[in-house]
Amino acid sequence: MYKLRPMIKELNKVFQHEMDNSSKQSIDECMVKFKGRSTLKQYMPKKPIKRGFKIWARCDYKTGYLYQFEIYTGKGDDSMEDEGLEYNVIKLSTGLPENTMLAFDNFFTSCNLMDALYKKKYLLLARLE
Repeated sequence: MYKLRPMIKELNKVFQHEMDNSSKQSIDECMVKFKGRSTLKQYMPKKPIKRGFKIWARCDYKTGYLYQFEIYTGKGDDSMEDEGLEYNVIKLSTGLPENTMLAFDNFFTSCNLMDALYKKKYLLLARLE
């Protein structure tokens, strides 16, 4: 994975440079189909693409334009593993202007995350179950 990090960083930079951030964005997980062998390959039976690489993505709410993404490399893949899923949302939302509306589903929703994003003055739209 360390060999891909520079490319991912450059892609994220290009994606953000090519299009201005919209005021409404979505953060979610997605799967990229992969049939080969890899330690990064995930199995998610409830997704349309069941096997592949799991990606955390920040996209435009209306057009689906991808601004930023991170590849999931497994449990404990980051120094902030104690923060859980909310760390992924905070990491992807870093640097956004105030009053940006962030939408995400119940997979990411927690009181700690809502509080952290509220302090950054983001507008939040979250699904609860």
